[in-house]
Amino acid sequence: MVDWAGLPRELIFSLAERMDSLEESVATKENYFTSELGPKHQVPLLILPQENGAATRKCYNLKKRKICELNLSELEDKLFLSSLGWLLTVSKKDLKFSLIHPLNHARIELPRPVPNMAPNLLSTFSIRKVYQSQTVSFCRPGHSEHWIRVCLHTPGILNDLTYYEGQLYAVNYCGHVFICDIEDPKQAEVRIVASEFPKEYLGPMMQIKVAYLVESAGDLLVVLCFFNPKTKFHATTGCRVFKVPFSDGNSWLDSEVKNLGNRSLFLCRNASSFSVEASDCSGWKPNCIYFMNNERVSLRVDMDMGIFNMDDGQIERPFDNSLNICYKGRNYETSHLWIEPSF
Repeated sequence: MVDWAGLPRELIFSLAERMDSLEESVATKENYFTSELGPKHQVPLLILPQENGAATRKCYNLKKRKICELNLSELEDKLFLSSLGWLLTVSKKDLKFSLIHPLNHARIELPRPVPNMAPNLLSTFSIRKVYQSQTVSFCRPGHSEHWIRVCLHTPGILNDLTYYEGQLYAVNYCGHVFICDIEDPKQAEVRIVASEFPKEYLGPMMQIKVAYLVESAGDLLVVLCFFNPKTKFHATTGCRVFKVPFSDGNSWLDSEVKNLGNRSLFLCRNASSFSVEASDCSGWKPNCIYFMNNERVSLRVDMDMGIFNMDDGQIERPFDNSLNICYKGRNYETSHLWIEPSF
């Protein structure tokens, strides 16, 4: 077990930079996935739903376009989500929280949860949780022994959170974007920095399916995925990207981003979204949005996974049906999970 809270930030980054190959950062005896990833782990990984409680997890490698196996016995009997290359795990038995690195198996124990919090209402972004509709719980490792609950009193149900330039941002299902000041949990303040997205801008019969917040090349973006409610399975039909917060006097249309350059966005309902630079040999396409819009996957639910191309507005669905694996874990179901590249 590693106590990272006591290490200087500069030391952690220095150590990471000196890990020239994945073989140096991952114990081969514990993880036979190393040879499949290449010399440096800069490839987003797609963890597939668990099969029959196995200690290994199947992962899809975008660069090699193949399924490999990753030893993650630490995830047995746990609910888990992803952020910044780490997995936030929650024990189904006692709601104990931990952070686990999926490649080097480093582990950080987190404070006990607040009382009476149901795990099926849990979603995470960095080391923060959202449950109920407008309530956030957060902890500061090394500073607090418990999660601190804050009611934000925002309009509508919160959809996503992210920490950007020292401030906590939130977005709801209507497209409202907020800055949330939670320094004083008893007097949390919320300021709207983008009003509700005008429905007429979506087009006839279109509705917002999910809204994401993601940092890309230093900018904070809100990504709206939309669908036609009359279509089967409510599959995503398109995406639009906007830069927030809006400049003075700007509107949604003024702030729309039409081109991501050589970067790609990776969006996931059960993980923090992220941006990665693409290249000719990276294995993923630039100026595209890779989305996973399922909260859970079963044989009865069609898989809403795809790649939205910002150039022509088309959606590719190249992922084979074999990635749509049914997962049944007591009272829990999970979906596919993007893992952000990390050391």
